[in-house]
Amino acid sequence: MTVTAIPESPTGATTRDICKADVERFLFGKHITACPACGRFRSKCDLDVHTITCQKSPSCGAEKTAVDVLMLVCQNCGAIQFHDRSIVAKWLDCHELGARSR
Repeated sequence: MTVTAIPESPTGATTRDICKADVERFLFGKHITACPACGRFRSKCDLDVHTITCQKSPSCGAEKTAVDVLMLVCQNCGAIQFHDRSIVAKWLDCHELGARSR
């Protein structure tokens, strides 16, 4: 398993980077505005974001596959949430396209 801290701003690489601000935009866009464990309102200062690449166990004869997830850690209580990185990236892409077409 690989754990990497998310940078505060995008790095400009050709692949879709997801920075902490993107994660916050996703959470607020999905109306996830408080920690589910302690109920504290989310702000920039009380959320740590890490990317994790792990192996999905095989099922029904399928091979092991790598899964990229975002691990969100509440700095207030330490609760952890996981979000599929590809889902967050698709959501961000859709909302950026929508904003450009207006």
